[in-house]
Amino acid sequence: MLIELLSAMFVLTIALTAMASVFMAGILGMRQSKQVTSATALADAQLEAYRAMTAKDIGIDLSAGTVNALDATYKNDTACANASISKTCAGNGVAATETAPTGAAPDSCAQINTWYPNTLPCTPSRTVTPSSTPASPDNGRYRIDTYVTQLAATQTQRAEKQVTVVVRDPARLSHTLVRESSLFDCSTGLAAGSTDC
Repeated sequence: MLIELLSAMFVLTIALTAMASVFMAGILGMRQSKQVTSATALADAQLEAYRAMTAKDIGIDLSAGTVNALDATYKNDTACANASISKTCAGNGVAATETAPTGAAPDSCAQINTWYPNTLPCTPSRTVTPSSTPASPDNGRYRIDTYVTQLAATQTQRAEKQVTVVVRDPARLSHTLVRESSLFDCSTGLAAGSTDC
């Protein structure tokens, strides 16, 4: 009787251990899915801000203080490169690789960020937390890195700006949650007769 009881307890322990590992895997999978869903919402909102802007105002703040505050994770990302002029942020510097607002009369980054306080499109790198404005969708912490490069015009194509948004987990910066990119023609949002394009 005692041997049968011990055998039954042993089998039950194995079964419960297997079930516990399945539940843990499910919990981790749900946590990862929640994080990716929130990161996607943040990246979409960031790109939508650029879609609402004129092409001349699409850019990031390249002032010395802002650029000097950017870390190696930002500078070494593949999006921090401009193939049309063969430059990378790691090799040539952020200011030589990316672009600020351009055109005949671009608005300042300070002005642009006041127009879009929820996404701060001129800010190259920012962290969204439960206490930031706006707060993160799921009360988590996310780092949003934005890259804007001016792609040179060719014989068959006008100048374009490429905007790439990368959302990372600030606890593990090497872990990219979402990467989205979009191209904007230089005529985006221009009034008739503009000389910006």
